[in-house]
Amino acid sequence: MVRPKQKLTKTIKKPKATWVEPKFYADIEYRDTTSEGLLRASSFKGLSKGTRRF
Repeated sequence: MVRPKQKLTKTIKKPKATWVEPKFYADIEYRDTTSEGLLRASSFKGLSKGTRRF
């Protein structure tokens, strides 16, 4: 499903980007975040279909 605009907190400078609704969500584990907000020691655990889990 195409989305009319982005839902991110930081603007991305991609003028020709197409925003879509995800059908799958990645399950990720991580130990910490950096001062820039990036994940530290992250690992992919699998895909789930449906809704987001926090």
